[in-house]
Amino acid sequence: MNNDNIEIEKFKSLFLEDKIYNALTKYGYKEEVLFPEFIKTLNVKRLYTSLEVSTMLNMNDSSLRYYVTNLCKFEYLENVREGRNYKFNYISIYKLYLVQQFLKRQGKNLNNVKLLLHESVDSYQKEIKLIKNAIKRLDQYIGFLFKFEKGNMQTNEEVQVLNKKIRIIEKVILSWNENEEEIFKIEQSLYVLHKKAFGLNDEMNICLRKLLYLESDFNILLLKNDYCLKIHEHKDFIKQTKNGLFKRLLNISPLDVRDSECTSYLSKQIQDLKNEIIVEQERKSNLEKELFLLYKEIERETTKKMEFTERNREFINTFILNLKST
Repeated sequence: MNNDNIEIEKFKSLFLEDKIYNALTKYGYKEEVLFPEFIKTLNVKRLYTSLEVSTMLNMNDSSLRYYVTNLCKFEYLENVREGRNYKFNYISIYKLYLVQQFLKRQGKNLNNVKLLLHESVDSYQKEIKLIKNAIKRLDQYIGFLFKFEKGNMQTNEEVQVLNKKIRIIEKVILSWNENEEEIFKIEQSLYVLHKKAFGLNDEMNICLRKLLYLESDFNILLLKNDYCLKIHEHKDFIKQTKNGLFKRLLNISPLDVRDSECTSYLSKQIQDLKNEIIVEQERKSNLEKELFLLYKEIERETTKKMEFTERNREFINTFILNLKST
């Protein structure tokens, strides 16, 4: 093997923290699927074209571009280009392969990929912490400016007006912080609700597919039963046809016994399928109710978030107005 080709054991170590790779291993994917032969032949020093990568992944160029565009937005792939054309190193190609395998699973789409990649709320916590620190520094800076201005004031009335403005601004900052914390809690809640909705939609897709198969089997059994009943209806004629076409085709001896067994067996199968369809229809109905209630909850939480966001806009406007009037 060329020294510039991939060594699988070293390559594995690069993906120990990769969420798509870990999801596939949890699903039970074997090494021969996780590391196909074409991956082992990739050159670690080379950049590959879109055409080469689409050939490796057996994917048309427009699909590849669609996936790459979205995966760059999700910050999973690096956006490397030469002019308008994408270029791919061995890491990017393998990531695309992992996503392709993940999307082959029943009911999976790019939203599931996005959810999986960003399931940690650490980034939100860091963002809130940075905002709080910035507000704290701004608060200290404003306090310093007001103290400086207070030192230049001549009358008690001017000092009282300034103190009043300081209290208003402090109240605005406090309210803004409290609202940001509420928004963060709502975002966490929405994340959990959306994740649950994805899971329920997956279950619904499986349920609908199963119902489709059951109803198809049920219709086939009804046709068989109808055929059996027609044979039963004309059995006297078939009996009389000693060397006729029907007798040779059906090879029935004695016909009455086979006719009875066929009708009884089909009736049982039809009833069993009916029962199974009823169970799946009830499951479908329960999933629909659960999804309806879940989306209502998502709607309520989203409305709450919008209300808190709007309040914060008003706080910021008040904050700016108070600064301008000082």
